Amino acid sequence: MADAPTTPAPAGPYSSFRRAGDTVYLAGQTPRRPDGVRLLGSPFEVQVRQTLDNLAAVAAMAGGSLRDAVKVSVFLRPGCDVAEFNAIYTDYVSEPYPARITTVSDLSVGDVEVDAILFLPVTPTEGGRVS
Repeated sequence: MADAPTTPAPAGPYSSFRRAGDTVYLAGQTPRRPDGVRLLGSPFEVQVRQTLDNLAAVAAMAGGSLRDAVKVSVFLRPGCDVAEFNAIYTDYVSEPYPARITTVSDLSVGDVEVDAILFLPVTPTEGGRVS
């Protein structure tokens, strides 16, 4: 599947998203602009917003939004401000908030990486085919 120019191309041999029935799995996104430039060294807020903008764009490519997320995994470099992350994160998700794990990780791709699982009910014309 081709990725939209609003998201950076996958950095390896993986898809930006895959659908299996009513579930859509979004690959981890990092603070990378659609042109592929990594925002290493940018302020934490800039990195978080770019990461979540990327994830939101992939969700839209899949036919949904981050408001459809039921599970989110967040990876932050040591010393990152979780409260600041949460303040930005709530601009992208809504209540009832998705289940979430936040893990401290020695990331090499910036200060943050986020992936998500969406619940998007299949319409009768879509079947339940994995895409």
